Amino acid sequence: MKSLYKILFFTLCLAFSMNGFSQKKKDYPFWKNVKRSTIKAPWIVGLGWNVIDDDGRAFKKWFDANKAWNVVPFPSKLSCEKALIQGWSVELAVNYNQLKNGKLINGDIIKTNKTFISADINGKFSFSDFMKKKTFFDPYLLHGYGYTWRDGSTHSSVATANIGLGFNCWVYNDMIGINVQSQAKFALVSPFIKTSSNYLQHSLGIVYKFQTGYSRYGQKPGRNGSKYKFFRNRSKTGVI
Repeated sequence: MKSLYKILFFTLCLAFSMNGFSQKKKDYPFWKNVKRSTIKAPWIVGLGWNVIDDDGRAFKKWFDANKAWNVVPFPSKLSCEKALIQGWSVELAVNYNQLKNGKLINGDIIKTNKTFISADINGKFSFSDFMKKKTFFDPYLLHGYGYTWRDGSTHSSVATANIGLGFNCWVYNDMIGINVQSQAKFALVSPFIKTSSNYLQHSLGIVYKFQTGYSRYGQKPGRNGSKYKFFRNRSKTGVI
């Protein structure tokens, strides 16, 4: 019986504490801003190419394109990004590539083409909304985690911790831009940092922002707040 009373008492205390927390959460305008920003901020989708540098030399000779870089001629990266609150967004990206015959992969020259696939979810922090003067240049830092699959590698399937940087150049109505990005991917296997499964991934592509009438992070209209400019301009010309 005492145990039952203890359980009831604990349940009541937990209910009151959760109710108090929810009341406090409602009182804070910060949480309202987070919710509003997330809902009203636009989606950004991208399509482009990715380059894999997986030579196993622990991030040395970064620009040895002839021996170490792998790229396919068709678009090989698809991304989708959602802004959360001012400065922060989250991106999901999927990449396909081929490790080419004759390239240096993990310290060895491979004799046949090998398939490469990766998927990543990264948090991104943009500096554009914190600049005194708004420009088309939108730099950011990123950090996240991913999964990589290589055909015939020692570590064919590995989870990775990602860090990197990049930028968007908004070239048309703050809706269409060019994206450039580089990531260092650290395989979560032993020995961490020094394993040959670490690699670099660079990408170049086009991004499109679906406008909502609010800025990129759901704030009041500004450089990013031109509502449906592309479609509105086209409708005036009679195209739509």
